[in-house]
Amino acid sequence: MDEPYWSKSVHNLRFSVIREMSLLAADLEGVINLGIGEPDFDTPDIITKRAFEDALSGHTHYTASQGDPELLDKLAVSVSNATGITVTTSSILITHGGMGALAAALKTILEPGDQVILPEPHFPDYMAHIALAEGIAIKVPTTFEDKYIPCPENIDRAVTGKTKVILLNSPNNPTGAVIPGNILDSIAEIAVRRNLIVISDEVYDQILYEQPFHSIYTRPGMTSRTIVIKSFSKSHAMTGWRVGYCIGPPAFIKQILKVVNYSTACASSVSQRAAIAALDLDPLIIERMKDRFSRRIDLVCSRLTAMKGIRVNKPKGSFYILADIREITGQSQTFARALLKDAKVVVIPGYAFGNTGEGAIRIACTQTSMILSEAMDRIELFLDHYHPANQ
Repeated sequence: MDEPYWSKSVHNLRFSVIREMSLLAADLEGVINLGIGEPDFDTPDIITKRAFEDALSGHTHYTASQGDPELLDKLAVSVSNATGITVTTSSILITHGGMGALAAALKTILEPGDQVILPEPHFPDYMAHIALAEGIAIKVPTTFEDKYIPCPENIDRAVTGKTKVILLNSPNNPTGAVIPGNILDSIAEIAVRRNLIVISDEVYDQILYEQPFHSIYTRPGMTSRTIVIKSFSKSHAMTGWRVGYCIGPPAFIKQILKVVNYSTACASSVSQRAAIAALDLDPLIIERMKDRFSRRIDLVCSRLTAMKGIRVNKPKGSFYILADIREITGQSQTFARALLKDAKVVVIPGYAFGNTGEGAIRIACTQTSMILSEAMDRIELFLDHYHPANQ
């Protein structure tokens, strides 16, 4: 084969750094993995049991591409109650995980060369999905000092004649930052004035610690230009079920549905039945999971803050901590690999989340407090002997 037959957009993608770190750890014994954003809780039994009962009763066939009608109806009620906006089923589309919604939305909206404004640090998969939709990411850095909250003025300055989308993620992966309501108001004003679409990734919206959740979808003028991405994966410990959804103007949803129809036909029927059960779950179960994450966040932040050369902003949401290690080294990949080799602890080097993430490491608090304490002991001992110049 003289010339490669694969497309440049695929050829130029790098493999996931998050998965790469887990693969490096796979052959080592005694590793503590703080890399994957995978809740360590099992899916609540009542969800699994009801999904299996539905499967046994025949819910194992294709659903409509938009989704199981019962799930759509329940989501319409749930979203309306949460937002105070009357949302009908025509504004909702069930997808293969939250990433299925994001990929389909970007593919629907972007023409080749269209620009997407992306606050940084950002979830790495965004870059891949923008590239596969033939768009161009325009990164807008945030800072540790500003607690990684995007600056509306910087977003406004980044807008060009080719800008089509602002992509927000709150609560944020990897920083745990939650965009305050007043900042959302300013970003909404920019979107309306500049005639832009906002894609708001809100998959961690139920994992909040200090404040109620605010969505840009509820801001004046935004219901007609916002696509909200949601998922059951993190909030209900349902990562493997692969069921998410998006909310948006019916005209948008109708077009995104075409992409879903031809790419995945529909989300898993059994997983959609699990999602129906999840919407009936006692809220106290979710609160107990969130409280355990909160205690873990407190533990890890307290331990890291006491370590020389490490700074942290305590997350307002999600279960991630982006720890600043610039006083130790600016080479996050070298640091993370040395930590794995010498201390057998997996963290994700910050460069994976964009240039703004360099000089930091992401820690997922998805292990028990006992395991997290052991990991912190290992990191502390590692720092006593770590010399970047020798790496």
